[in-house]
Amino acid sequence: MKNLILFSITLLITLSCNSNGNKDNITSVRSDTVIDLSFEIRIIGQHSLDLGGSSFNPIAIIRDNVEVFRDTVSEYWLCGFESKDYPRLLQCSDGSVQILLEIDDRPNINYLNQITISNEDKVVIRQLPVFQWEPKDIDNDGKLEVSGFLTNSESIANGDSVIYNPKLVYEISNNCLIFDSITSIEINKDIYGKFYGFYYNEDIVLPYKEK
Repeated sequence: MKNLILFSITLLITLSCNSNGNKDNITSVRSDTVIDLSFEIRIIGQHSLDLGGSSFNPIAIIRDNVEVFRDTVSEYWLCGFESKDYPRLLQCSDGSVQILLEIDDRPNINYLNQITISNEDKVVIRQLPVFQWEPKDIDNDGKLEVSGFLTNSESIANGDSVIYNPKLVYEISNNCLIFDSITSIEINKDIYGKFYGFYYNEDIVLPYKEK
């Protein structure tokens, strides 16, 4: 099982933007930046400077020379510039792909767009936390997971209370990220003493002691 986990980590890293550890897979063409995620998938982003940070807008995802996704609204961070771990490509066992892209959401914390593209180029988009990409077997089930918070944590009063902000866990199954509701529930019970749902709730204020 240990060897299987090590192999999974290696596979996921190989398919990420960070596979070269630098900008070797990034090609600048005039105002556009092109990132090759695989032989058939690449990202094209227009580079701009905003509030002292390096971001990209608009961006497009090209698959087999066909544009399957475009966003002209959000500001993206890309590997080799601001983002440490993203974009990241996961090639699922069913032939679909997941692309994880980091969005600059200042003044809130950044989040990921999980863009799932089917074999027929059907696109589904979900918001995920920005995970530190160090997959671990959190629940001891022999599969790797990542976890994170989708919203800023807030302490109040003298720092002895906190607004309910659940930690979300995603399992790497068939080389794709799948929400792990059971482990998420158990982790939040451990953090808050009770599970209050999968969403940030400013109406729930709980005692907080730094562990």
